Amino acid sequence: MSTLDPIGPDQPAPESTVWRRSPSREVLETSGFIERARKSAASGAADEAIGWYERARIALTVHGPSADLADVIRWKGSVHAECGDTSEADRLYQESALIASAAGYVKGEAHALNCRATIAQRRGELMVAEAMYHKASEFASRAKDPRLVAMIIRNLGIVASVRGNLDLAIARFQESFDRAKAIGDDEGQCKALNNIATAQMELGLFSDAEKTYNAAIRLARRRGDRALECGARINICEAMIGLGKINEAEVECMAALGIAEWRGDRLRRAEGLKVLAVIARHRGRDDEALSLIEDAMDLTDAGEDIVLAAQLRKERGEVARMQFQLGEATIYFREAREIFRRIGAARQVSALDKVISELSS
Repeated sequence: MSTLDPIGPDQPAPESTVWRRSPSREVLETSGFIERARKSAASGAADEAIGWYERARIALTVHGPSADLADVIRWKGSVHAECGDTSEADRLYQESALIASAAGYVKGEAHALNCRATIAQRRGELMVAEAMYHKASEFASRAKDPRLVAMIIRNLGIVASVRGNLDLAIARFQESFDRAKAIGDDEGQCKALNNIATAQMELGLFSDAEKTYNAAIRLARRRGDRALECGARINICEAMIGLGKINEAEVECMAALGIAEWRGDRLRRAEGLKVLAVIARHRGRDDEALSLIEDAMDLTDAGEDIVLAAQLRKERGEVARMQFQLGEATIYFREAREIFRRIGAARQVSALDKVISELSS
């Protein structure tokens, strides 16, 4: 099961570098900070981006609540989210929402709600996330923001995918892609393609998934967006493994890990290590696979991505089964099953029920 988005089940990236409204005097004063932050975030220099956004925040705060201040705080939160620091991201999203409300900035409230929903989704709180998405959609429609509407449709597709409703998920991903294409939103198209590919993976359509991931990677490279590229390159490795392209998958994964390490992206590093563990297991190197999984678990021990935590436990069970440690394998499979059950991932629960039943017989 690949990640559903290049930056997590669905971790939002900073918005387009095009300023969507006439800039205020405060923004004109701090536009240099903001542009540097955006360019740093897109290229993967997360610490630099956070620093520039903080300078912009300080400059804007003295003027009181404003749409510009709400945006800057939210964009800063998105950089934290991209690097796996979801607790700090959620705090900043909540702050952004309060400022947007105080400033009467409906579009900002919609964006902040959507961002908060992605955090709830990552933590496995699907009902909370879904409610937030629908509320964000109402705000986005009122604000006449077609880019955000497309983004929320895609995020609702991810919720459907996690729950195992792949037909609905693919329909939502395709609608999101079409809407993003109609308004020239390359980022939205790239993310929707990644989601479509992940759904294709779930259906066992590895060749189709590989082609779709490649299309997403090309778009990410065209945009110079290292975060999106990193996630899609990790995801395509699993399609390659499904096609038996083990060596190609390893090369691709190592390249993606290089990007993740450079960016300081803890969760993408964990996903990459998980893929390397799968490759090691396929090659019969169970000790190496075990070590990689343990390293990945260390990176996710804060519980910032519940789906990834379940995937790692499932893979840990696979390694134990390969070592004929069937009791230990059953423990890990049951742990993974319980996580998937809590978040309503019916397809994953069903698959693990079958595995556990086979081990018990």
